[in-house]
Amino acid sequence: MNKEGQILSQGPDKKQTELATERLLMIEAGLANIDQAMTIFDQELKLIYANSRCHDLLGLSYELMTPGTYLGDIFRYNALAGEYGVGDIEELIKVRVDAAMKFEVHTVERQRPNGVYLRVSGQPLSIGGFATIYTDITEQRQRELKQETLIAERTRELRLSEERLRLISNEVPAGIAYLDENMVFQFANTRFARSYNRTPEEMIGKAAEELLAKTTYETAQDHFDMAIAGQQSEFGMQITLMDGRERYIQTYLHPDFRRDGSARGFYVLSINITRQRQAEAALSQAQKMEAVGRLASGIAHDFNNLLTIIMGNLRPLSEQIDDPVLKADMIEPALRAARRGAGLTEQLLAFARRQPLMPKITEMNEAVQSVAKLMRSTLPENIEFSYLEPTTKIYAFLDRSQFESSLLNLALNAQQAITRNGRIEISLAASENKVRIQIKDNGIGMDETLVRKIFDPFFTTKENEGGTGLGLSMTQSFIEQSKGEITVNSVPDEGTDVIILLPAVAQEMEKREEAGPEPEFRLDTPQIALLVDDEEEVRNVLRRDLVSLGFGVLESDNAENALELLDSVEGISLILSDIAMPGNLSGYDIANRVCEARPDISVILMTGHADDSTLVTSNKNNVQILRKPFVLSLLKNAIAVAISSPSPDKETA
Repeated sequence: MNKEGQILSQGPDKKQTELATERLLMIEAGLANIDQAMTIFDQELKLIYANSRCHDLLGLSYELMTPGTYLGDIFRYNALAGEYGVGDIEELIKVRVDAAMKFEVHTVERQRPNGVYLRVSGQPLSIGGFATIYTDITEQRQRELKQETLIAERTRELRLSEERLRLISNEVPAGIAYLDENMVFQFANTRFARSYNRTPEEMIGKAAEELLAKTTYETAQDHFDMAIAGQQSEFGMQITLMDGRERYIQTYLHPDFRRDGSARGFYVLSINITRQRQAEAALSQAQKMEAVGRLASGIAHDFNNLLTIIMGNLRPLSEQIDDPVLKADMIEPALRAARRGAGLTEQLLAFARRQPLMPKITEMNEAVQSVAKLMRSTLPENIEFSYLEPTTKIYAFLDRSQFESSLLNLALNAQQAITRNGRIEISLAASENKVRIQIKDNGIGMDETLVRKIFDPFFTTKENEGGTGLGLSMTQSFIEQSKGEITVNSVPDEGTDVIILLPAVAQEMEKREEAGPEPEFRLDTPQIALLVDDEEEVRNVLRRDLVSLGFGVLESDNAENALELLDSVEGISLILSDIAMPGNLSGYDIANRVCEARPDISVILMTGHADDSTLVTSNKNNVQILRKPFVLSLLKNAIAVAISSPSPDKETA
């Protein structure tokens, strides 16, 4: 002002000078009434002008608003009043003085201790110095903060809704996915991704053709095209999972439409209806079994009469023959065959009516030797027969009579498959706690279609030879009832290979421990146990025992659901599972899966099919096996042994 006043005073007209002064006063009065605070500093950072809002808005004293005040003094006043926050006062002043000396355009926002938000905008002047405008943006900032809070809350709600939907989609018993119009996965729930041995994250961005099996993609491609074209579609198909299990899947496709009616992609809902199909098959099987029962009831009487005549004549004949070789090679095998014939009628009825077996611990070499001896004495000269014996004794828990009948049935089928010169080989071996029996022949063989049908009741390829189509069905039924499995591999014109796997048992079962004081056992910290048994009343008893030992208990009535719980629930430290349960998986499957993928989890298996065993330690992974029923002390011992069994994960935990 002084400089400008000097310039005005040089004018020739005093009236013009007075007019200019009046105008400056009017401008100053106007600036004093605006809502913004304003300051002007010269090149030496000395105050030239400050309007009255500097006092109201910035809290400056009128003394500091006097022209000539050094900007650093104003900074010191503000720093001491806490305007710049916590820090070294001199450093707070120096930083701001150095920034002001640059005379650069700048805009900053800060909050005063009283809560007022300021926007500070500095502008250098062409004649030197700079002018600064201070604007109260409290209301604007509060609106922005409120909007930010609202956005954050909405974002949190959306995220919660998304998590809820993801949780629901992962818990429903169906595979759910979304593919865009380019057939690329944009979403997959856990169940869908697990079918392809992937996580949902690994599915996203992958093309359907890349992930789906070739046969699956070819079967579904027409339906995919329909979905992209905007049409709903559904189809069913049988698939083979990566672990070899077969599943029948019903799939529904629903287009995702844009506003213009075109499809941007489609949703996939896949439901495993294997159990439904199995139930339908079981119903059909039950109807066949009913027919078998009626047939068996009719023929058993006459067949047993014939066997009575045969055996009634062979026994006195055997007593009158003195030749031991003749008796050993001809009479005794014929008697054994007749007795097996009598057992065959019982087996037929047991198969049709699902009567229980009468299992016991069986030395398998003796049982197979008995069948091998009979085969050697009955085979024609054009068929070579061999039996490969094990080097050690092998034991299984089964009905020996029905096992020998089943093995004989398979051997006779092998004989009938050989039309010219050929050979039949039977071998017995132990493999990973399993008894392995193999029957091989080099006969006419079968194609895949025929192999899939051979275990169906009433199916036979020997209509002209009097075949009933029940022999292999009964064999399969016996093996499944004995907790085993049978597989058939055959090649036309090359032969057939049949493999039977049965659970192995120890020769000597441990004696039940005498009742005595229960061992002291209690968990140091609470742990979670997963209890798996298809009988609810059994679970009720075992749940109480586990809770009394300090466990929290999760329950499942089948192995499939138990494995799903194991994948979805963290903190499980013990699994107590029955061995035999409905469904495709057993307690052995749970133990194998856990031992391979989660060795830090202890496993105890239970069975009601043992003889006198109470506690048997498996050779694999120290899995404990308890015989039902068992007392609490035995359960305590088993848990103590299982928890103390060494594993890499337990040692590093």
